[in-house]
Amino acid sequence: MDKSTGGSSRKFSVIALLFFVCALAGFVFYVKPAWDETGSLAKGRDDKAAQKQELQTKLTDLQKIQEQLNSVSEVSRQTSLSAIPEKLEEDALILDITGIAQKNDIVLSSISFSAPTDARAGEVAKATINASLTGTEGDLVKFLKGIETSSRKLLVKSVTVQLASQEAGSNLAGFNVSMEAYFQGMI
Repeated sequence: MDKSTGGSSRKFSVIALLFFVCALAGFVFYVKPAWDETGSLAKGRDDKAAQKQELQTKLTDLQKIQEQLNSVSEVSRQTSLSAIPEKLEEDALILDITGIAQKNDIVLSSISFSAPTDARAGEVAKATINASLTGTEGDLVKFLKGIETSSRKLLVKSVTVQLASQEAGSNLAGFNVSMEAYFQGMI
């Protein structure tokens, strides 16, 4: 009888050892990858929480700026928007320059634009404007003062003067004026 009891306990030990090895293999193949995935997900969660905090800080800063903008009067906002509009608005720009020329007895012969192609939304961009004008030197000075006082932000970069003709005692000259107009980067 001792042999049969010893044999069955040995079989039980082998079976128990076999179950232990199977359980250990199951842990290694099934539980360990899930454990590692849980660790990487926790790291990803921490990264997302840090991103959220950074974005929350930016949002708070933008809300402060929005409050400051809201406290500015509507007239100031409209003045700023007309000085540097959202888009280039070539038609309005042509009308502005033509109107300034007519008010100051300057003949506008031609006008050309060169807008940047890499203008990004939200950034102030500039367009180059070249205008050919005819008039007297005094009229040119009045025209340039009209450009300075224009509601649209215009900056005169260069002026080229060329004597054209003499009529009835006044000296007419040809002027090439290079200007820059600013806009908020949306073409």
